[in-house]
Amino acid sequence: MKIALPKIIALAGLIATCPVLHGQESRTWTDLKGRKLEGTFVKQDDTTVWVRRSDGKELPIVKKTLSKADLEHLEEAPVSATPAAAKGGRFNSVAIDPAAWKARPGGFKLQSLVYPTNLETEHFIIAASPKTRPALLLAYAEAAERLWEDIATDIPQIAEAFDGRRLVVLLTDGESEAKKVASWHLKHAQDSRTVSPNHNLDTYIIAGFSLDEDYAEEVGLTGYGRMFRLDSKDAEHMRKTWPQRVHFLTDDILRQLVGSAKNNGDYSLSMLRLSMSYHREELVCGKIESEVSFGGGSEVEGFKNGRNWAGATKKLLKAGASPDIESFLESSATKAQPRDLGFGLGLMHFIQSDPARLAGFGKLLAAAGEDEECPDPEAFAKGLGFGSPAELNAAWRDYMVSDAFE
Repeated sequence: MKIALPKIIALAGLIATCPVLHGQESRTWTDLKGRKLEGTFVKQDDTTVWVRRSDGKELPIVKKTLSKADLEHLEEAPVSATPAAAKGGRFNSVAIDPAAWKARPGGFKLQSLVYPTNLETEHFIIAASPKTRPALLLAYAEAAERLWEDIATDIPQIAEAFDGRRLVVLLTDGESEAKKVASWHLKHAQDSRTVSPNHNLDTYIIAGFSLDEDYAEEVGLTGYGRMFRLDSKDAEHMRKTWPQRVHFLTDDILRQLVGSAKNNGDYSLSMLRLSMSYHREELVCGKIESEVSFGGGSEVEGFKNGRNWAGATKKLLKAGASPDIESFLESSATKAQPRDLGFGLGLMHFIQSDPARLAGFGKLLAAAGEDEECPDPEAFAKGLGFGSPAELNAAWRDYMVSDAFE
């Protein structure tokens, strides 16, 4: 007699990542107690697999309760991954071809670091420790490629900026692996004229790193890479993982376009890049979960958990606050006030709402990369189609108080 496996299961999987196996036939799933369930694979995360019975009902099953044969089936089957929290839309429908992605023969080499376990896609190299599951490696690769395509659809200049280069994503599992990366990067920085030491690589669960410009060009990599720790409960086994990964990878992708654009007097791209990362996180994941913190532990006025940034921003506007592109471009991401984040998210929505503005925005970013400096308020306003910063400020405010910004 076949017995339905448990229906109520606590979900604590690979954070919103649900690899999906396509074209699967019905099979008999067996748990460690010998109970069986006939059904078709639907999706999985790091701890749970969903199976669809012949009556159409989907049941979640805790992976650790399954037989060895079932676990091997899940490990070897072809997978596809998208953040489960995503609203859907373009991110989930962009055309990608995982079958074309291969591991580099002999492993991926980052100077003294060698990763036999790796996957090379059109725009990324995902490298990990040997014990990293292939399904997890592929999950990161697909999420990264989907994000790249999603951003490049809005800002086509991204494609030219990459121009055959790939962005390195390192998946480290354990403190010793993170320390190896940190030790390598310290020497890399010492030997480079363009790289500064990064003292967060062995302590942070998510950290970025720079590559020497000449070295990166020689080996076909972007000037920036990203490291994700897999061993921390705050990195792999918490629901926040994919929103945070989307957030930081967005910044890494954008930095390849804007390059090392320096400050233009008091103006910088700091808040602009931060706002774009929060906005893409919201677009892809349906919400904002990356931590919001401010210097000195100041109050965040409704922005702490990212649940209702539009509502919090409208309250600020009602209380008399007004957006100002000059002060926005003068703000630093490390010293930003809550209103800066709200206005920044509103600005991204405002730009996205009009194709002409979005096209102008892409040109502004590309020009910043070419000129190596941030546009001033006048240039920024004109790039978005406004005669002056004052005109931009007025339209930006009108948009945020309207029902379009929700």
